[in-house]
Amino acid sequence: MILPRTESQSASFKEDEKLCKKILDGDTAAFAVLAEKYRRRILSLGMGFFKNIDDAEDFLQEVLVKVYLSLKKFRGDARFSTWLTKIAYNTARTSIKRRKTYVSLAEGMEDEAAALFRETRGGESAGAAETPEDAAVRKATVAAIREAVRNLPENYRLCIDFFFFYDMSYNEIAETAGIPLNTVRSHIFRAKKILRRHLDGMEGEIL
Repeated sequence: MILPRTESQSASFKEDEKLCKKILDGDTAAFAVLAEKYRRRILSLGMGFFKNIDDAEDFLQEVLVKVYLSLKKFRGDARFSTWLTKIAYNTARTSIKRRKTYVSLAEGMEDEAAALFRETRGGESAGAAETPEDAAVRKATVAAIREAVRNLPENYRLCIDFFFFYDMSYNEIAETAGIPLNTVRSHIFRAKKILRRHLDGMEGEIL
């Protein structure tokens, strides 16, 4: 089963709403808080598309500017994190600097993957202490996902990252990446079969 949303995650969603309202009321400090909160998410996506830290940093700034200028269009129909990720994805996908192939977090960015996994699945900050049990689950999960995404098409790798590392639902992934919902379901289903095989025997269900 998919892990349930935690109270801390719900609090995070409410915090986003409050920050957005403050920003629209002219509070620039609130935007700095929001930008810092999602910096890792945007930068990680940028590294997947550009594979270059300088270009990824430029991408981060470009996305933050777009988010700031477009915030008045955010109606709250989707989670703010999903809305922001869609802006970031569309910006990266259409950039002339992007590399030919998207590189999944699971394929080589273990530190970033670990941080995002803790933030989205456990509602913890990137610097929060990780228990030995959490570390074992996370390492096994990342390793299993790495095998699942190896040599797969770009859209497949994106689905895996969005679902496992960005905590996005099937509908949110379909909306963000412009992929049919049934295709998203198929990609995730196949990946989860591989994950279950690798995680079989671990204590507790994480899927």
